[in-house]
Amino acid sequence: MIIVYLSLALFIGSVAYLGYSVFKTFKDAKPAINTLNEMTGRFQVKADTLKTETDKLKTSQEELMKDIEGKKKAIQSAVFAVKQTPVMFQQLLKVKPVAKLEMKRKARRWNLRHNRA
Repeated sequence: MIIVYLSLALFIGSVAYLGYSVFKTFKDAKPAINTLNEMTGRFQVKADTLKTETDKLKTSQEELMKDIEGKKKAIQSAVFAVKQTPVMFQQLLKVKPVAKLEMKRKARRWNLRHNRA
């Protein structure tokens, strides 16, 4: 029976020593855990700042892309207008002969009317 009591006392002593070791380890680790929590908080603030800056940059990039697209369209329309200048000039030149033909036609009609009378 003494062996049972000794075993029970040894078990209780080992559980008590285990509790003491766990408490001491937790007490020693508490500053390290607090330091890690502070670092985690700082990293979270930095991550939030980076996310905010990323959103700002994305917004700026979209505005720049819209601006570039608008300027690109303006340049393309100007280039198109410049390319159309010779065509418009040729059309203006073609109008002149048509006007001359119209004048000749009117003159023929006038001559026909006056020659018959």
